Amino acid sequence: MYESQNIKDELIKEAQSGDEEALGEIFTQYKSFVYLKARNYFLMGGEKEDLIQEGMIGLLKAIRSYDNEKLASFKTFASVCIKRQLITAIKSASSKKHMILNRATEIVNEKNEEMVTNFQQKRLDSYIFYNPEEIFFTKNEMLNLQDYLELNLSKFEFSVFKLMIKGYGYTDIAEKVNKKIKSIDNAMQRIKRKSELWLENYKKN
Repeated sequence: MYESQNIKDELIKEAQSGDEEALGEIFTQYKSFVYLKARNYFLMGGEKEDLIQEGMIGLLKAIRSYDNEKLASFKTFASVCIKRQLITAIKSASSKKHMILNRATEIVNEKNEEMVTNFQQKRLDSYIFYNPEEIFFTKNEMLNLQDYLELNLSKFEFSVFKLMIKGYGYTDIAEKVNKKIKSIDNAMQRIKRKSELWLENYKKN
């Protein structure tokens, strides 16, 4: 049983009144609770600590907004606020990635008249491999996707994928695997197609 379940309304009121010591005590009691909530989610291009920080922001919002006259306990209310903040952060990150990706421009290669992608401003952490509908991945779903891709991608493609989810850019990946940027883009397109296939099956289940 979590210690956070025993938090007193008086302590919450003190924190709401600006008592930093009371606020710090609630943060201390709920630190493990926030960690347990955050570990169920995956933020592409982010670290575990980023999600924990977002969870603590959700906890702070819960402290400020909690009304003990309501039926819900503070723990239940905090759980909702923390989860909402985590999902908002993940969706916000996804939206920004869409914006960055959409700003990537196409140029014409006069030599062979093929359309090629201008990668100069593209960061790989702006790449998202699902359709425009905003969704978020839980940690388990991301692991399932990784398992699927490991079975369905070549070794080279999967190595690109692993570097991608760590937030490396096109140039960095090209250097690490000793390939040209165009080869990285081709691999990314194959990763995207297979990821979208996985997503279609995932949404049906």
